[in-house]
Amino acid sequence: MPANLTPQYLEAELRFKQARTTSEKITALEAMMAIIPKHKGTEKLRAQLKARMAKLREEQQRRPTLGKSEQLYDVRKEGAGQVVLLGLPNSGKSTLFTRITHADSEVADYPFTTQKPVPGMMRFENLQIQLVDTPPVQLDHSEPGFSNLLHNADGLLPVLDLTEDPLFQMEVLREVLSRMKVDIDGEGSVPGPSGGSVHRRRLLAGNKCDLPHAMDGYRALVDRYENHFTILPISAKEEMNCEELKREIYRFLGIIRVYTKVPGREADLSEPVILRQGSTVGDVAFTIHKDFASHLKYARIWGSGKFGGQMVKRDFQVSEGDVVEFHI
Repeated sequence: MPANLTPQYLEAELRFKQARTTSEKITALEAMMAIIPKHKGTEKLRAQLKARMAKLREEQQRRPTLGKSEQLYDVRKEGAGQVVLLGLPNSGKSTLFTRITHADSEVADYPFTTQKPVPGMMRFENLQIQLVDTPPVQLDHSEPGFSNLLHNADGLLPVLDLTEDPLFQMEVLREVLSRMKVDIDGEGSVPGPSGGSVHRRRLLAGNKCDLPHAMDGYRALVDRYENHFTILPISAKEEMNCEELKREIYRFLGIIRVYTKVPGREADLSEPVILRQGSTVGDVAFTIHKDFASHLKYARIWGSGKFGGQMVKRDFQVSEGDVVEFHI
């Protein structure tokens, strides 16, 4: 007997395949189990889903024992994305971190001030992005757990001192991170602990652009890396280009903001739904509730539609700033 799986089930199955964390996989599986047709043709598939769910729940409860150093680098994600700052001693990344997050990270005019990862929240318009300041990168040493932090992050932001041979700094960063199986050449992605792709990096912050001869270093970076990165000259100390840096961080994370509204009411533009680029109306509905998504008949959209309030189906791809009104 054929399974006759519905489009809603296939959509939930796709979300399961795209899920990156155990919690995301469990949520997608719950949706699949809730909407899968219940007849003889799906008995085997339902049994497989239950077995997979049991295995994931066991995995979720079984947390590996971490050493003291690894625990320091186990930074829980918050906000719309997690971006790790990297740099050599005295690159100014801790000053930058403090300026744009207002969190405490020790800053001084001597190297190795930062001794452990420090998370903080950067506000960009109506959302928050988590930044993590880290100890300076060294050629001869890296702490256990550092590589896990880099692999689990949503993005990396190298911070370079434009006054101290930034090309050499890039070579050091590339060498050290290569040992941790991290590629910062801009294109492509990094295989995470589970084999999935987790990083997209196309942004370099060239710091101390207010100092003499700094722009010579900036031009050298552009000549070498402009085909791989967006390279932004900044001054953390003078807060030059910091707002533009926030915008570039948001852009390179590959996320969009979408808003929802109830029929007959105005949209609340203060609370965006955060999604990956390429997401659909069905994905927006699923973030509200899996059952809500399964009962969705159609939606109306303002923003990327041909006209305001255009009726669209669940597979319609949403864009930055769209407003979606659901009908069930």
